[in-house]
Amino acid sequence: ELRQTCYEFLTLKTDWRRISRRVAPLAAAAALGTGVLWARKRQVPPNSDFLGGCTFRCDSRYGGDISKQLQEQLKSDFSALQRAARRLRGPIERDLMRAHLTMTKDGGTSVVNDLIQDWRQTGYFSEPLTVQRPREAFPGIDLISQVDESYGRDIGTEVPLCMPEASRPPQTVSSQDWAAAADALERHGAVVLRSMISLEEVGQLRARLHLQSSMLDLARCKGSPHAAPLREFSAKPLQAEDEDLEPFVSTPGRQHFYLRGRIFEEAVASAQAGAMPLVWEHLCRQQAARQDMEAMRPYISEVQLMVSDPCAVDQFWHVDNAASGVTLMVPLTPIPEDMGAALLLPGSHQLFKQERFLYRIHAFLASLLSTDSQPAVTLAPGDALIYDSRLLHRIAANRRYDRTSAVLVFRYDFERPPGMGLVAAQMWSWIGNLLSGLHRFYGLLPGPT
Repeated sequence: ELRQTCYEFLTLKTDWRRISRRVAPLAAAAALGTGVLWARKRQVPPNSDFLGGCTFRCDSRYGGDISKQLQEQLKSDFSALQRAARRLRGPIERDLMRAHLTMTKDGGTSVVNDLIQDWRQTGYFSEPLTVQRPREAFPGIDLISQVDESYGRDIGTEVPLCMPEASRPPQTVSSQDWAAAADALERHGAVVLRSMISLEEVGQLRARLHLQSSMLDLARCKGSPHAAPLREFSAKPLQAEDEDLEPFVSTPGRQHFYLRGRIFEEAVASAQAGAMPLVWEHLCRQQAARQDMEAMRPYISEVQLMVSDPCAVDQFWHVDNAASGVTLMVPLTPIPEDMGAALLLPGSHQLFKQERFLYRIHAFLASLLSTDSQPAVTLAPGDALIYDSRLLHRIAANRRYDRTSAVLVFRYDFERPPGMGLVAAQMWSWIGNLLSGLHRFYGLLPGPT
């Protein structure tokens, strides 16, 4: 039978004309597409330092000066304003940063008085001392829908203060860099903030979450001991304090500990303070782009500790939410390229916007083709990665057999994530693979000399 099958295959008459008629259009389209990409690369050379244009340093502390000025003018209303900012009642952080930028350029002080009038009309100064939090859904998997009904719902989680903080203002970007970072975040979908929290704060967070480096690594560490590498992580100390804390495994070797509404939420909340002005600016831009979101208010949908064990495999391409939102990642350990760096498809969040189809495609390709290599975001302890929740991304494999990485993740959403079902998530994963292959192929094309 094998001989007969081989004989029939070798003597099979192939209709090459018929095959060529079917293949020729595809080959012509591929050749035309390659020519268009090559011409585009020669006319608009990609940026060799793409991430450099999306990276900003946090070296400013504006909270103290502005808070003292507001405290003198508002007096008793200042506490109500702080409560409103913590409860995400409105873009107070964004308003203060914008006011500081205006004062820096124009030198006027009337902008603060105008802000106070707007806030008084909005009702921030009537924020009560205590509020009733939204009722938490039943934790765990629903037996009928087989869905975790508690995941991603608003439970009234509060945020720390940045600009209205009077006692210990956190580090954040300068007002000039804040405007540039907001534009980069809107165009490309991601920005990197260097040194958002100090290494001392990183050490306190690591100690509270029981992330302990070995004595050997501490002895070999040339820099701060708070930035020493982590060999392994055990969840037993966390579970000793919170018996119901169980990890969710997304891919082999990668554990997610959901901390929102639990004992450790308050301990890690301070890590997001320096990013709040930029987070609020992007949320406001997202809200202004859709008329049906005017009455919506953002909330913290997730607070988690993500741990990538040695030899953890790649994640698949995905989005955090199909609806508008922002994700903040704060590493507590060094994350070089071989230990699970974040891989991004720049501009892919444009595909989810409610604009004309050709406009979305043009905005996406303009961002994607602005670099000829796939951005791999490497982070140091205390840095931060902020990206649009609709951005296609994945965490690369941890190729080290003796190193573990730990990252805090905060998500801010208007609607409950993930905003899509399993079929849509799988389709976007395949689309991410195709776009990633297109990006790599674009990088191989010859550019201008």
